[in-house]
Amino acid sequence: MKLTTTARHFEATPELVTFAESKIRKLKRFWDQILNVEAIMSVEKFRHIAEIKVHVNGHDFSAKEESDDMYASIEKSVKNLEKQMKKFKGKLILNAHGHRKGVFKSETREKVIGSASVGSVKGLEVIEEVAHGIRDLSVEAAIVLMEDEEHNFMLFNDTESGKLSIVYRRADGNYGLLEKF
Repeated sequence: MKLTTTARHFEATPELVTFAESKIRKLKRFWDQILNVEAIMSVEKFRHIAEIKVHVNGHDFSAKEESDDMYASIEKSVKNLEKQMKKFKGKLILNAHGHRKGVFKSETREKVIGSASVGSVKGLEVIEEVAHGIRDLSVEAAIVLMEDEEHNFMLFNDTESGKLSIVYRRADGNYGLLEKF
């Protein structure tokens, strides 16, 4: 990976350059085939702007963030790039596995229950019913699709085990997997 850092309208300290390089090198865990990275840091009055361009084999990613502090701008740019790279890689995984958003094996029904009816004498009140399809996915593809659709959980048929499973986002930022025994 070829890494180029440029400072515009200010002198970059060695600590700042080292910080930027260490944050950018962490992007390799999301994509092994990073060819070159260009980091442009500039200061315009009170605005500290960090623009990072990443060239991966066949695709380019870029992020430009600004804040009051150059370190914060660099961190924001790298987080933005991580998000872009995860999303793009997820789409590649889904396409490689042949999964399309409209392909479902079976269907479930979600019943929306009114919160006021819980514990009442009359019983539960069903407000509406919504049909959902259950996709045949690998665990990794389910996580990618869940993130792509911005859901907190995903119900799917695991293609590896053949079991009905749920993957969900935990409060600590990791993912949980519930499988039927």
